[in-house]
Amino acid sequence: MSWAILCDFDHTITTEDVTDQLLEKLAAPEWREIEMQWEKGFIGSRACMQQQIALLNATKEQVDAVADGIAIDRHFKTFAAFCAEKHLPLVIVSDGLDYVIERILGHHRIPHASVLASHLEYNGGGQWQLAVPFASENCTSQASTCKCEMSRQLRVAAHADNILYIGDGRSDYCVSMEEADFILAKDSLLTYCQQQQLPHRAFKSFAQATRIVAEMTQRREQPLHTEEQLYA
Repeated sequence: MSWAILCDFDHTITTEDVTDQLLEKLAAPEWREIEMQWEKGFIGSRACMQQQIALLNATKEQVDAVADGIAIDRHFKTFAAFCAEKHLPLVIVSDGLDYVIERILGHHRIPHASVLASHLEYNGGGQWQLAVPFASENCTSQASTCKCEMSRQLRVAAHADNILYIGDGRSDYCVSMEEADFILAKDSLLTYCQQQQLPHRAFKSFAQATRIVAEMTQRREQPLHTEEQLYA
């Protein structure tokens, strides 16, 4: 039984929401009004992100400085190395920003993983725009990156029998319900998996994630659904 791994970025690999940090520090305050429209369901996350990014007023150096200050789970580098050693495809899939994600991975010297995310483009003069190469017109959440479609494509490209999804929040609900064969979940995604009775394990850090994935690959079968939370 072969596995491929899709992993969320913000609040899963990082300890905070990267896009919110950028907007808080470098965007016009109207970004919060747009956020409220998204939270109330008036607009999809794709429209929300595109409008908010248009409010950024920052040089590349300023964006880099914010990215370089973002903390990540200190065990993720070991997790990525483990996946490479075991030839487990690991793809970061995010509604966030490719330029910033790759900057953070490079800053922390993480072995390069594939990144599927919105494309952040600098237009000069402090102005930015957002392209959405991984959006889908059929995406029910109108996301900038359709995680369901990316999961389907990864399953085919990696010749994977199963998809393991790792995430923490609202943007992970749809792919967890529709496409994932097993989920490593924390925070609100954990609550969602419990409510929907999805096959999952709770995790707090990538130290635990590494142990769980090692167990899965050794057993070569789907792990048992358990509410056990491990601490390290």
